[in-house]
Amino acid sequence: MPVIDPCDNCGTPTPVYRLSAVILDGHMARICPRCVATEQARIDVPYSPRTDQGAIQPSTSRDAW
Repeated sequence: MPVIDPCDNCGTPTPVYRLSAVILDGHMARICPRCVATEQARIDVPYSPRTDQGAIQPSTSRDAW
């Protein structure tokens, strides 16, 4: 049986593994998937993916030689 916690935005009881940790209006919040889909304008993702397309490997770059 999963542990149920309320969504910090709407209060819906949600299993913990379905809650997402995001920055909502300037503070950390755990919100349900429905709120993630509807509140995109208010959400800053704390660990957004990088925009560059490859792994940076400074040990194999020519600048390090």
